[in-house]
Amino acid sequence: MKELDVRHLACPGPVLALRDLLAQGETQVRLHVADELARSNVSRFAQTRGAKVESSSEPEGGFTLEVVAGNQSATVHRGEEELLVCDVPTSAGPTVIQVTSLVMGHGDNDLGSLLLRSFLKTQAQLEIKPSAIIFYNDGVKLCCRGSLLIDDLRRLEADGIEIIACGTCLNFFEMADQLEVGRVTDMLEIATTLAQAGRLIRP
Repeated sequence: MKELDVRHLACPGPVLALRDLLAQGETQVRLHVADELARSNVSRFAQTRGAKVESSSEPEGGFTLEVVAGNQSATVHRGEEELLVCDVPTSAGPTVIQVTSLVMGHGDNDLGSLLLRSFLKTQAQLEIKPSAIIFYNDGVKLCCRGSLLIDDLRRLEADGIEIIACGTCLNFFEMADQLEVGRVTDMLEIATTLAQAGRLIRP
């Protein structure tokens, strides 16, 4: 039986190690993996290759996997690794939405306007809300007099979501005196907010 310690390998390393061993003709493999994610990924991969898998916990943490190859070919099909789930680190920073247009997506502008309004209204219903919505370029017009989104944006603001409008953009469109919701900011704050965001969403 071939034995291999893959506890030091990040996803999908343990799966690829098993793939290579099976491709080399190994029929019995014992793998030592670091965590539940690796155990699950290796087990699912082995089963897609027709192999049998038995797992047991190790006293110091992690798992031992006993893999016995089946009759199927050990050749990995293209895209098979993409079916596996890897633990991707996420940033701890806040979610920030960028609105740069009067519409959402490309195509019919009337539909795009409806979609954007629906998207913004939905933010108040999310379990994890964005910390801020930044409006710049054409997007600042949505915060100004005559916009159909004024009441919606005020509700978002009341829910603790910061509404921020680009001052340079307001001046460019000569709408600085028409701002109805949110506060005016400069490019330094916009750049800083975007740089510190954990996730940026641009509908």
